[in-house]
Amino acid sequence: MRDLGPTATLLFWLGPLNLFIGLFNLLPGFPLDGGRVLRALLWRATGDLQAATRWASLSGQAIGFVLVFSGMAMIFGARLPWFGTGVVSGLWISVIGWFLASAAAMSYRQLVIMHLVEGVPVRRLMRRDVAAVPPTLPVARLVDDYLMRSDQRAFPVISGERLAGIVCLDDVRVVDRDVWSDIEVGTIMTPAAALETVSVDDELTVAMRAFSRKDVEQLPVVDGERLVGVLRRRDILKWLELQAPRGEQPVQPRPA
Repeated sequence: MRDLGPTATLLFWLGPLNLFIGLFNLLPGFPLDGGRVLRALLWRATGDLQAATRWASLSGQAIGFVLVFSGMAMIFGARLPWFGTGVVSGLWISVIGWFLASAAAMSYRQLVIMHLVEGVPVRRLMRRDVAAVPPTLPVARLVDDYLMRSDQRAFPVISGERLAGIVCLDDVRVVDRDVWSDIEVGTIMTPAAALETVSVDDELTVAMRAFSRKDVEQLPVVDGERLVGVLRRRDILKWLELQAPRGEQPVQPRPA
């Protein structure tokens, strides 16, 4: 190896590593490529995508836990073929196994969620009776008359019938309390152009993607530029818990 140049040395180390990653990716556990092939074969055999994903996911979790326990055995001195032994190597194998098991379980939960919300319109779960505020409202009144008198943490800002933006508790926190009476909501709100919105006719799948992109707890529901309601993440979570089959409760990001 001392006679090898920099490029050859790099290839000497990266070649076996890439080969190992490629072979690992062919293991029949979802969401690895090998697991996707397994799911496709099971789907063809059963005609049921959800069942095929469930079995491929279980295979991925099984492989992941085997790697976790193998890594722990290596930490305590066991020597495994191809992996060797040692604390560092064992720890890495355990971490990879735990990641694979977690990813397999989450992939199946996501499929269950998308299956449950497919074809369900936003209008079914949105709230129409949402409190809104004008952009000229002083921040002090927003705090006293709205934030402190309801469990609503964010308020649509309406100019006429048009959605101008949204103001929330975090927007108020960045303003010095001494000037709350002098500043209007319109100066601290998030403008409509920067918001993720959905239409009443959109499916919940569209809303789920919007929630993921912005990591927000509620979405304005609009008809053109007119606000017609609000869709809250917590309401989707409650609906999913009621609709999911027993033993297959989907897990959503935390509600507010």
